[in-house]
This record gives sequence, C-alpha cells and structure tokens, in this order.
Amino acid sequence: MTEQRGTVPLDEEEGKWTIEAGRAMTKRGGQTFGQAGTEDLTYNNPWNLDIERVWFDGKVVYAVECGELDVDPAQLKLAQEYQIVYRVELDDQGKPVGEPERVEGQYNIYDSVPGMEKYSPLWLFNYVVVPREYEANTLRSERDCLESGYPIHKSTVIEN
Repeated sequence: MTEQRGTVPLDEEEGKWTIEAGRAMTKRGGQTFGQAGTEDLTYNNPWNLDIERVWFDGKVVYAVECGELDVDPAQLKLAQEYQIVYRVELDDQGKPVGEPERVEGQYNIYDSVPGMEKYSPLWLFNYVVVPREYEANTLRSERDCLESGYPIHKSTVIEN
C-alpha cells in the first residue's frame, strides 16, 4: 500500500514512478501531451545537462544529448534523427565534412520515443537539405521529411 500523497513504500524495488524531491511517487494518470502539443514533462536536471526541444510526430518532446559515438551501426539498434539543413557534405565514410549549415530555429526530428518498438537511445543522423526559403519548423515529423521531396543524406553519425 502506498503511503501519503502517492509515496512508494521503500520495500518496492521498481515501478513506473515519478521522482519528486528525491522521493519515488506513484505515477498518476494524465495526458502525455498538453493542449499545445508539448510533452507534459517534469524534470529537475540534476546533472545540469543541455536539454533540447525536438519534434516527434508533430509534437514537441525533450531530449538530452550525451555525445557522439564511434560504433558499428550494423551491430546496434538505431533510431532515426532528422536534422534540417541548407547544406551538408558527407565524406566516403558518411561523416560531415565541416559543420552542416543548419536552419536556425528548426528543431531536430525523431522517428520514435521511449515505449515504441523502434525506439533506441542511439540516434543515426539524416540530413534533410531544404531551400533557403524554407520556414523553420515546417517539417515536424519523420513522415513530413520522407514525403517532403527534399534530398535526405543518411550519415554514419550516431549520438546518444
């Protein structure tokens, strides 16, 4: 039985909880996304990480980037991330030559979120090359990218 205000008893080892002020709390039902289409998330960022907004299926979710990895993509399950750029050049190994020219203000786009079969915390970058007149955040989902008609360059850049 849970204690006051949904506190999880100390003898419960794991569960679908929230953490509030260092205490495990039973997860209350509710909306995953608010009316504005933004993830309904509370996170206190104890390690002071950079947090970014990204699009998933037309909704804003939050992500933490932990850095690029040098791994064999054939050996891992990878999710797809789309970065909207004006220009990118990839070398023979699929790595950018110089920094891609990103569209200012455009959020990156994820193909999945935790709980989905195709989700992975490892992201393979795809660069979607748009014209200069493109308006930031017009593309908001993997489907938008794939159906846009814009060139997509699959890289070998993998981030966690």
